[in-house]
Amino acid sequence: MELDGKVVVVTGSGHGIGAAFARRFTSEGAKVVVTDQDATAVTAVAAEIGSVGLACDITVEENVHNVAELARSTYGEIDVWYSNAGFSGPRQPGELSDNGLWDLGWNLHVMSHVYAAREVLPSMLERGDGYLLQTSSVTAVTTQIEKASYTVTKAAALSLAEWLAVNYRPKGIKVSCFCPGPMLTQMLLSNNFPEGHPVLSMALRPEEVAELVLRGIGAERFLIVDSDSALGALRAKADDYDAWVDATAHPSL
Repeated sequence: MELDGKVVVVTGSGHGIGAAFARRFTSEGAKVVVTDQDATAVTAVAAEIGSVGLACDITVEENVHNVAELARSTYGEIDVWYSNAGFSGPRQPGELSDNGLWDLGWNLHVMSHVYAAREVLPSMLERGDGYLLQTSSVTAVTTQIEKASYTVTKAAALSLAEWLAVNYRPKGIKVSCFCPGPMLTQMLLSNNFPEGHPVLSMALRPEEVAELVLRGIGAERFLIVDSDSALGALRAKADDYDAWVDATAHPSL
């Protein structure tokens, strides 16, 4: 899909890669609607790209509808809905307790995507065209042993994207799921990695990520990745799932 002239909603676009997407998509001629929980950031990014925005919590279905209505009243029907907002949380090895992160992860990484699809699919199906784009994580196809709720809900996001693609791609709706590795955003830095940690050297800048996703959209690829690690994990699981589990649990072996 070419973005020139398209109406695009990007959730979580007040900061990090979401803001980078908003800027990059705008540079391609898209009419981007900004939404984030941070009202100050929404105002700043919307002003920067010459657009509109709405500060809200997209885990509430009515708020998703309100964002969609803002897009429609300002620019017309929505061509692309990018469910990008996410939350990582602290590293807690072996932690399965009810610490609030399970509900947050489920509502943000899964249900907000469901709400978006419910909102925009009817119009897209009428037109026989539209794009549902989601950010998941490389952990959706691998695992992150310090973050149970994050790993599980990001895997659910990928599974939802697969279901949407199987059901709606034959009807003209494009579906892509972006499964990135580490990115130089506040979410990553909040993990307080020590200086010189390998993850910091391999992390991509938001602008690099935005360019990569733009190419993925252009090719209308379902799975968009930023390294070979995701594809390597998928191949390893298919070859020998038990060996993959053992290697992931004991990476030094």
